[in-house]
Amino acid sequence: MDLMWTIENAGSPAGTTSEDSSERVIHSASLEVTSDEKMQQAIDACIDKACGLLENNIQDDSRYMLFGWNVDTSTLTIVVTDDEKEHDSRNVVQCQFTATDESLDPEDIHYWIKDCLTTCAPFLQYSLIAAFHQESRASCTLL
Repeated sequence: MDLMWTIENAGSPAGTTSEDSSERVIHSASLEVTSDEKMQQAIDACIDKACGLLENNIQDDSRYMLFGWNVDTSTLTIVVTDDEKEHDSRNVVQCQFTATDESLDPEDIHYWIKDCLTTCAPFLQYSLIAAFHQESRASCTLL
């Protein structure tokens, strides 16, 4: 699935800093979800986009590829970050999903991310730990 990506320069979110002195670059997309299959394909596309940015995102202290799910806005955010999950790399991938009939299940999101990463060759080239969180970076689940 091809998503329409927009690129926006932005500052660092509260509680984090960017690895370099320049602004963060947010690669964002949005999608109306009409089926689980379409949702899974969109998540795969987000992971592909994030993995395509890994070469530019990896820093000496990079440890995690962090997948954040915001239940309130149905937004998936993917960043590369350090051990403390405080210093993010410059490029961020975000996708907002709008459901037509019911709310999206975070357990499904978690499963689809894990499923995609098990065979994602670009991700497997790096020694990153994949982690998922819903509310706080401090309470992540390893994938």
